[in-house]
Amino acid sequence: MAHVWLCVGLSLAAWVGGSLGLPPQHLGWLRLWEEGAQCGDCLPALCPPVRPGGCPAGRVRDRCDCCERCANGAGQRCDPDAAQEFYGRCGEGLVCLRKAARRGHSRANPEPACACRDKGRVCGSDGWTYPNLCQLKEASSRSERGIRAVGAGTCRSAPRILRGPRHTSNSAGSGVVFGCEVSAYPLPSVTWKKRGSHYFLPGDHPRVSVQMRGGPQRYSVSTWLQIEGLQLSDAGVYSCISQNALGETSATGKLTVLRQGSRRTKGHLKEEEKDHIVVLEDGSEDTQPQSGQHGLERLETL
Repeated sequence: MAHVWLCVGLSLAAWVGGSLGLPPQHLGWLRLWEEGAQCGDCLPALCPPVRPGGCPAGRVRDRCDCCERCANGAGQRCDPDAAQEFYGRCGEGLVCLRKAARRGHSRANPEPACACRDKGRVCGSDGWTYPNLCQLKEASSRSERGIRAVGAGTCRSAPRILRGPRHTSNSAGSGVVFGCEVSAYPLPSVTWKKRGSHYFLPGDHPRVSVQMRGGPQRYSVSTWLQIEGLQLSDAGVYSCISQNALGETSATGKLTVLRQGSRRTKGHLKEEEKDHIVVLEDGSEDTQPQSGQHGLERLETL
């Protein structure tokens, strides 16, 4: 009878913790309470509820091999000894490791955390690249269709615009900068062009410059188009064009040039000033992927 009341108390405590938004793996005080109790008859009806789909790292059994609870994911603290349960157990494919203290740190024995056994990148069936198989499984648990590993290493993909140029405006004589970030594997080439022109920028324009660098994410390229000393003729739609052997895509941003002396009030032009501004009538289309866009790659942070 005492065991039944204890189970009821644990279930009530778990329900209260869940209602407060506390994840099961952080209810260490509840696990300490459980450690003080002996494993008796398993009564599944008295087990704390586990939300469907609420366990990205999967589920594990408690120390009495009776109730299920959410497993701890990569980076979460864990219990290296199966005889105790305070932080919780790691999910499938994860191991509880204690990292060595860094040089200059006073803590000789930092708390152990879950780490993935598989350290290599893996390509998912959704076309994204994951740092390891554990992160793919966590993403799969959050996906409605599920994700499976289709190969080791990085997914080969056509270019994908992560951040396209934004519509912008400025007064004549000032300067503007368009930015564009693209991801793909193999790494893509990125160029700039103004609509209506057959030439890539900067060409021979002394007021136009293009800068480019790798990153900030792996297998991504960032580029900037800068125009100094704006003239009314600079108004137009500018395209960031990216391509590799698997495909091509582009994104556009519109530049509006204001005559000197034009002002904006709370982001809107005054009615009497609208006729002093060069504005394109065609606008710009949304970013649309072109052929070869299947199997896109998600880029993991370094």
